[in-house]
Amino acid sequence: MAIKVSIVIPMRNEECRIGPCLDSILRGDFPMNECEILVVDGASTDHSCHVVRQRMASHPQVRLVDNPKQHVPAGLNIAIREAQGQFVLRMDAHCEYPSDYVRNCISELERTGAANVGGCLQTLPGSNTWVARSIALLTQHPVGVGNSAFRLGKGDIIVDTVPFGAFRREVFDRVGLFREDLVRNQDFELNARIRSAGLRIFLSSKITSRYYNSPDFTSFMRQAVLNGAWGARCWMLYPASFCWRHAAPLLFLVAETMLSILGIGYYPFALLAGAIGLIYWFALLYAGADIAVKNDLRYLFFVPWLIASYHLCYGTATAWGFGDWLVRSRARLVPKEC
Repeated sequence: MAIKVSIVIPMRNEECRIGPCLDSILRGDFPMNECEILVVDGASTDHSCHVVRQRMASHPQVRLVDNPKQHVPAGLNIAIREAQGQFVLRMDAHCEYPSDYVRNCISELERTGAANVGGCLQTLPGSNTWVARSIALLTQHPVGVGNSAFRLGKGDIIVDTVPFGAFRREVFDRVGLFREDLVRNQDFELNARIRSAGLRIFLSSKITSRYYNSPDFTSFMRQAVLNGAWGARCWMLYPASFCWRHAAPLLFLVAETMLSILGIGYYPFALLAGAIGLIYWFALLYAGADIAVKNDLRYLFFVPWLIASYHLCYGTATAWGFGDWLVRSRARLVPKEC
């Protein structure tokens, strides 16, 4: 039987996650003889490849593909070029999927006519700690992540992006593959090209997945820094990918900084800076109270501090990303001496 669905999974050092991820896919109710699963390994140094080969021994649908460039977009492009299916599902090693995931992705692509469909992301703690549980909860709250529909549990709407995504194969022929000069945010940039081509991205209430987020404070802040910096580079490379919710932390920091400086010479500006800061802290306290009431009172004061730290790192990294891009661009324009 011909391959209908190609599942592509980029992987690097995921020995703890890739096994449960593959098992959840292989337990699905979509016929596996119509699928191929391409796990693209970016030179893992742990036992990730061994875990994949264990599944390959009993499931011929699973293949292990090398990604010498190691980063995600290169791996995705390698897999897409090798993919034989008419539908390409980009899946993630940090996720586990319900049995109807593949079937619902294909049926929603066929029903809606969209170029890309996806579903809501249920964020789970990356480890069994209070900090990890806090991270999982705040990344599903509007104060933490803005109006990100797939994180807030919305569905059955046209959106600007979806997590990972299920694509019609011809979409890549029309808009191109993932940009390999974007180590992060490559999915959002691709979805911006899809929208610019007049195609639709659909968030379905029938599609869900479980994503394991950062396990500790350090990795969560690193995530903020990388997402912020690469977000800025993404906008400079393709301005149509600009997103207000991603820019909000930077805009807040710039506004507070400028108003505070101006407030030195003109007091009303200082008052305005204080008022904006007060509104922000009220929003943080609301998020902490909302999460605490629904879960545990210990989150009341810790979650606001964690959200503020994430926003600060994200906004600062976005500013750095813009600066770094401008410096590099200027260096490319300066002619080299003979």
